[in-house]
Amino acid sequence: MPTMAFNDERLEIEYRDKKVPLLAKEYALLRYLHRNANHVFSREQLLDRVWAGEYPVDRTVDDHIYRLRKKLKEIGGPPIETIRGVGYGLTLRPSVDRAAPSLHDPAVQEAMNGVFARYHRLGQGHAMLQLAGQHRELGFELDSFYRLYVHFVEGDLRWFLDTEEVPIEDRFYWLLLFHMCADSPGPKAALCEKALRLRAMHGDGHREMEILNIVDLYASERRIEDALATLELGVRTAAEQGLDGFVIPLEISRLYVQLLAGEAESVLAGQSAKIATLLERETHLRELAGYRMIEGTRLLLAGHAVQGEDVLQEGLDTFERSGFVPHRLLALLRVRSILGKSLPGSRSERKYSAILEAEYERFGLHELLPRLTATIEWYLDRLEL
Repeated sequence: MPTMAFNDERLEIEYRDKKVPLLAKEYALLRYLHRNANHVFSREQLLDRVWAGEYPVDRTVDDHIYRLRKKLKEIGGPPIETIRGVGYGLTLRPSVDRAAPSLHDPAVQEAMNGVFARYHRLGQGHAMLQLAGQHRELGFELDSFYRLYVHFVEGDLRWFLDTEEVPIEDRFYWLLLFHMCADSPGPKAALCEKALRLRAMHGDGHREMEILNIVDLYASERRIEDALATLELGVRTAAEQGLDGFVIPLEISRLYVQLLAGEAESVLAGQSAKIATLLERETHLRELAGYRMIEGTRLLLAGHAVQGEDVLQEGLDTFERSGFVPHRLLALLRVRSILGKSLPGSRSERKYSAILEAEYERFGLHELLPRLTATIEWYLDRLEL
């Protein structure tokens, strides 16, 4: 590959006869990644090496990487790659061995897609990210769905907003899901209803929004009857079409709706037991984590404070093992919604509100929310013309 030249005095790099000035920390970060090209570093490692003695937050690395990528793209420079679940690295070697026999072997591609699908079903997000990060070395191409999904799993909203690799119509469903996870003002269900009416999402996304995702929005906006009607539609559709993967999420959503509706403890306990039985048959980490968050909240409301806190912590720990960032945000939003209704101003409400706010800060949702909302509204308005 062409040589990248560094000018330490001008904080400038030259690549393929094109020059670009950098800010001091951008320059130091790129210098370090270039010096250690084709190696991957975690955020913590980069903070230690480039920001030694300073006290920046994790988002500092992400923001600098984002700006460097834009500047390198302007001069056709080498990519700074995200290795899922690991960190960042500057690639100075050919990205794919096009001569690898496995790239042209349908059996390999089908097998790898099957592994991704199974990790997806079992809720093993970290495993999906690791596998996606090694697809070049292992010689296979990512399926078109999983090219997007791995960015969703790690909560990379900025990629969904900025990428030019994927048209807006293919990204729109994921943008709506991020919007669901954000604590934004105003009714969000109306946006999703409009998206459904305009058929703004592709088949699978439309169906999932129609029979599952929108339940959370109805419930949080106290549209309980709409939430229950959607759940019944979801149960019927899952049974008729053999959508086994929807069964447990639908039942967890039902428990969430029942908690917000103030159902009797006997009803809540029965629904919780039903979900626990379903999860015993096949453990899905993502759903198990979401269930524990709701069950811990139920226990808090029933007066079992210590047990409830323990189960909530188990839920957070399980989400860390699972690696699904948006699902963790949604679970925390559910907890805050329930506690805000039933235990307003309590220590528990303050605690989980603070955890949620820290997660928003960590993944930049507050910063990106205006752009996210504007993008969704712009696309829907365009479809309506």
